[in-house]
Amino acid sequence: MKKKIGIIVTAASLVFMLVIPMSASAATVKTLSWNLVDSGKHMDWDGSTKYQTQFNAGVKTFNGYKSGVIRKDTAKVIQDVAISDYSEKSSVAGVTSSRGTIKFNKYVMDTLTATKKQNVATHELGHALGLAHNTSSDVMYGYVSTKTSLSANDKASYAAAYKKY
Repeated sequence: MKKKIGIIVTAASLVFMLVIPMSASAATVKTLSWNLVDSGKHMDWDGSTKYQTQFNAGVKTFNGYKSGVIRKDTAKVIQDVAISDYSEKSSVAGVTSSRGTIKFNKYVMDTLTATKKQNVATHELGHALGLAHNTSSDVMYGYVSTKTSLSANDKASYAAAYKKY
């Protein structure tokens, strides 16, 4: 029996999903009721993580689809997201909060392959951008996987979230 490792846990009052029904051949769009993107359509991050390489790869993945949305914070820009690590004996690999944090659980992350770490980092960035959990073929699947590139569902969800910024 395979053990599934959860990716995100947030306070129930902070996470809401909007599901837009689509035809069977169309992509499935799932977005959150919140995102961490500022009024200039940027999400500026600061902080550090032991998994910086994988985080940077996740940034590159999303910026490869919509260029320049996710940026490293500068002295002239207000930080939208703080990234950090924590350690807790649980099955949660990462958590994104509507209060502007992305945190990676070293207890779980240290057991994962580099590809799975990149999946977690990309997935958590997706939540910060307003994407909700989706199917097992997506980066936004609710469990750790080896998916590191955006699926049609991920792209459609990001496009829908982007319209709300």
